Amino acid sequence: MTTAGIFIVSLSFTGHDKETVRLTFNSGLNVLFGASNTGKSFTLKVFDFMLGGSKMLPDIKERVGYDRAWLALTLPKSGDVTLMRALAGGSLELHPGHVMETKKGDKSRRRLSARHDAEKTDNVSQFLLHELGLVGRHVAVDVNGRKRPLRFRDLVRYCLVDEAAIQSEISPVESGQVISPTVEHSVFKLLLTGQDDSAVVTIQDRKSFKAATTAKLEVVDELIKQIDEELMADFPQAADLQEQSNRLDETLRRTQQELRLAQESIRGRLAAKRHLAQNIFWFEQRRSEIEVNFGRFEQLAEVYTSDIARLEAIEEAGFVLSLNGDKPCPLCGAPPEAQRHSHGIDDIRRANVAAGVEIAKIRKRQTELAQTVQQLNAESASIEIELGELDDRLTRLELELSQLAPTSEAAEQRLDEILAVRDTVHRGLSLVEQRRALLDRREELISAKPASKADRPQLGAPGTVMHEFAQEVSTVLKEWKFPGQCHVAFDESTYDLRIDGKNRKDNGKGVRAVTHAAFKVALLIFCRKRGLPHPGFLILDTPLLTYRDPLSNRGPLEGGEEELRKTALKQYFFEYLAANGRQGQFVVIENVDLPYNLAELGHVETFTGDPRTPRTGLFPTLAE
Repeated sequence: MTTAGIFIVSLSFTGHDKETVRLTFNSGLNVLFGASNTGKSFTLKVFDFMLGGSKMLPDIKERVGYDRAWLALTLPKSGDVTLMRALAGGSLELHPGHVMETKKGDKSRRRLSARHDAEKTDNVSQFLLHELGLVGRHVAVDVNGRKRPLRFRDLVRYCLVDEAAIQSEISPVESGQVISPTVEHSVFKLLLTGQDDSAVVTIQDRKSFKAATTAKLEVVDELIKQIDEELMADFPQAADLQEQSNRLDETLRRTQQELRLAQESIRGRLAAKRHLAQNIFWFEQRRSEIEVNFGRFEQLAEVYTSDIARLEAIEEAGFVLSLNGDKPCPLCGAPPEAQRHSHGIDDIRRANVAAGVEIAKIRKRQTELAQTVQQLNAESASIEIELGELDDRLTRLELELSQLAPTSEAAEQRLDEILAVRDTVHRGLSLVEQRRALLDRREELISAKPASKADRPQLGAPGTVMHEFAQEVSTVLKEWKFPGQCHVAFDESTYDLRIDGKNRKDNGKGVRAVTHAAFKVALLIFCRKRGLPHPGFLILDTPLLTYRDPLSNRGPLEGGEEELRKTALKQYFFEYLAANGRQGQFVVIENVDLPYNLAELGHVETFTGDPRTPRTGLFPTLAE
């Protein structure tokens, strides 16, 4: 949890062809002093407007021509930033740094809606809560613990106090609206303790409980009536539905078993059929290969026969030539010694021998080929026998499958019929069960009682914390030299202070203004001392009302104001705020005479109301 706060650097106004108007603020004490109708209260309204306020600004003539307000801040997490908002209202722009102009095409600026939305981050409320470490906190909105997300506007009353609120008889915690005291008390508790109401469990009030119970009974009775009508129309024998359901479950179990067995048988036979088909395919493929080989082997046998005939012819020719080699030539009669041959008789004999050897090889191959053909014939015969057996087995399997298919289909059909009937019965049983549950719910609603006051959550800060805070207020009043003993107590019935036994609201306007200011100042100091979240700045409009001229238009002094007016509280008031400037930033708006040494205590901005002076008011005086 962060304990740093928001520091106001400046408030500026710009307009086309208008001189920029700027108010600067220092840390510690700041005083905005001046005559009436110079823009002091307008300044406070602008602060509220720039922090997400929805009220439109007063249409004073001095602001004519000015269209934008710029609030320069230094924040705990984002550092130096500037909020810009059109004086006409609408969303805000967030600019990094301290600026007083919008640069065209600047992508560093962000649009922030003035309207709070806890689900988004693009609004000024969530942005400032994030800076204070308060995002995600919840506050109760009624005594029964109903909750909503915290908004920054919930904290504004503790940092901006206008003239009407500071004089009011209403508690400084409350706005005076009847519908909001609980949420205002919850916000005050959050500041005093750092604890929100996220853990609070909501209960129903008696009136809401009765209305809700009556509405629920009407709905339950209507549902029971609808179920009774449906049971009467579709399930006249509703009492027998459970027994029927049990019988159907048993029948369903048997049918599922039959179907499972039939499907398992079919799956087994289909697997066997696939295996047979694979074997038949293999044997048929082998038979085709054998038939192809038979054709090739016949051609090879013919080649062997042709080769043997050729070699035998060579062998016979050589034999004949060898017989006539030593005789005269039968053609010319030349004697053997006169004959010439290209090849000798030895070559012919060697050729005959070679032809004989080759013939022997070919005959051996013929024998081997004959054996191979014999083996293929035997294999072919075996394949034919095997194919016959496989075809017979395949025929039997297909017959069995054709017989099992109707059984499986019949089981499936019976199963579908049983499931349909069972679903109908189950719907009836569901209606019966719903009716029983609705009757039980009806009894619960009739016998239920609203939560008592003792069941309500304990909202608000603990009494001990209230007492500690009251002592802080007492310390502040003593430092201001407030008349009396300054015995302060917190009255939880009015959520206001009792000072020396007297209710704060029972004093005159001036005393109420001073004590209201003491309340808000003490709260800031209380939070800072304990490291609790607080906006960190406080703007007070006319807290020293009692020092007014008693003959002014505010009326005569009343209810302790005269006694207070005789004290030096005004001097000590400003000295105390200046001395505690490290705790927070204070801005006091006043029009009473100020202490002579105020300029030494803090930053003073004076609106003279005199056109002859440099600063007549918030805005320059309009030309006549």
